Amino acid sequence: MNAYKKFYSEIKDNFDLIRYLTVFDLKTNISRTYLGFIWWILDPLLYMAIFYLLVHVILGRGGPDYPIILFTALIPLKWTTSCLVEGTSAISGKGRIIKQIYVPKIVFIIVRLLVNTVKFSISAIVLLLFLFFYGVDLGITVLYFPLIILLHALVILPFMVLFAHLGIYVKDIKNMMQYIARMLMYLSPVLFTLDSVPSNLVNLFYLNPLTTFIESYRSILIHGDQPLWLLIGAMIVFSVILLNISLHLLFKYENQYAKVI
Repeated sequence: MNAYKKFYSEIKDNFDLIRYLTVFDLKTNISRTYLGFIWWILDPLLYMAIFYLLVHVILGRGGPDYPIILFTALIPLKWTTSCLVEGTSAISGKGRIIKQIYVPKIVFIIVRLLVNTVKFSISAIVLLLFLFFYGVDLGITVLYFPLIILLHALVILPFMVLFAHLGIYVKDIKNMMQYIARMLMYLSPVLFTLDSVPSNLVNLFYLNPLTTFIESYRSILIHGDQPLWLLIGAMIVFSVILLNISLHLLFKYENQYAKVI
C-alpha cells in the first residue's frame, strides 16, 4: 500500500500544479483554433454524424433508435481511447521539463486524464441534450451518470500509468495504441448492440472493460435501468490491483526516465 500512500501524497502536494497545467493545456487548445471550445461541442456531433452516415444511411443497418445507440457508445469510446493514446506520451513528451527540473511524473498523467475528462464532460452534456431532444425519457437513473463516469475514470487511470511507463522504453507504443484504439471500436458494442451478437459470443465481449461501461451508459440513459453493478465492481477490483502494480513501476523507475528519454 506504500504506492497508494505516495500516490495520494504527490497528488495532494502538487494539487496547484496539476490544476495550473490542466487549465493551461485547455486554454492552449482553445487558443490554437478560431472556434475555440466550440470544437469540443462540434467534435462529438461530427464524430457521430460520420458513423451514422456510414452505417445507417449507406449500409442501411441499425434501426429507428440507432442514433442514440451509437452516440451513447461513441462518446465514452472517444474519451477512453484519447486517454490511452495520450497516456503513452504523457511522460515521454515532457522530456525537456524532466531533464531540467524534478516534477513527480504522476502529475503529467493526471493532467492528461483531467484534460480529456473536461472535454468528455462537454461531450456528455451534448449527449444528454441530444437524448432529450430526440425524445428519450431521462428518468431518475440519469443521476447515476456522474458516478459511472467517475468509476470509468478509475478504470482508465491504471492503464494510463502503465502505458506512460512503457512509453519511456518502448518508443513505438504510441503508434501501436493508435491501432489498439481502433480495435476497441470493433471489440466493443459501439456500432451495434449485444442483442445482435450470437449468445455464445456475448461473454467474450465482456472481457473488454469498455463493454461493461457502454452497456451501463445505455442502461441508465436509454432504458432507465440500473448499471451493471456487479461487473463494474469486478472492474474496480481489477483496477485497484493494476494501479498498485503500475504505480510501483512508475515510482521505482521515474528517476531514470530523464536518462532514457
